[in-house]
Amino acid sequence: MSTIYREIGLSLYRWATARTRSRMFDAFEHKAMFPAAILFYHRVATQSMNAWSIQKRNFEQQLDWIVKHASPASLDEIRESQILGTRKEPMVGVTFDDGYGENCEYAIPALIDRDIPCTYFVSTHFVETGKPFSHDLARGVPLRPNTIQEIQNMANLGIEIGAHSHTHADFGRRMSDAELRIEITDVRKRLQDWTGQPINYFAFPFGLKKNISQKAIDVVFESGFQCFVSAAGGMNFPGQNPNHLQRIHGDPGMAAMKNWLTFDPRKIRAKNQFETQFRIPTPQIAPA
Repeated sequence: MSTIYREIGLSLYRWATARTRSRMFDAFEHKAMFPAAILFYHRVATQSMNAWSIQKRNFEQQLDWIVKHASPASLDEIRESQILGTRKEPMVGVTFDDGYGENCEYAIPALIDRDIPCTYFVSTHFVETGKPFSHDLARGVPLRPNTIQEIQNMANLGIEIGAHSHTHADFGRRMSDAELRIEITDVRKRLQDWTGQPINYFAFPFGLKKNISQKAIDVVFESGFQCFVSAAGGMNFPGQNPNHLQRIHGDPGMAAMKNWLTFDPRKIRAKNQFETQFRIPTPQIAPA
């Protein structure tokens, strides 16, 4: 489906379900049980656009809509409301995966200007070496990854840095203990050395159930991470396990984002299948 037809289709669907959404909003407000949405992006740019890029102007439009219609929140704030079991207003978290150099030109300044928290998940191999991501090389359009200095600068500006493996690995395949240490444990230490800050969050590359294993989840928590995030496309309800947070892709355009963030009934009714397929530990105490 072309972008324009998708925009029209989602806008019509949102209009057709407006009454249902309004009733859900009232119920969430009455019970102080709003779900939280977490968006994930990869690259904000003005040229060499691809399926994992969004235009600078479009990204700014999305941020302005979020500020007007929801409460931008850090992952820590979302986790805390998960633990408390209440959420008095709609929360939206913003995250980035991979680590593209252009984000320092467009995305990070836009977030800081609007005082929007952000967690920036980094694949360390590409930052260390300066080599383009394999998915960009496959397209024949090598794009510059972030540098270590840029990661340090972002951390100093208040952007939370998270881990996104070393080589953008698919954890759904069989991996040895040594591979898991390189892709998870060593990455946390490396990022902490770079930033001088604790690294509490891990984002699985690709992020679907098929790209994650129980063994990898176990290593994430054994390595000291507080939480992992997926790309399952679901909402995060108060009372759910705060050690796993689901995220929704920040699609180009406006219709998809508005549809997801105004309580699409399909998203609200969807079950968190990670909780039934994997053993995920629960925290003993709320985050500080």
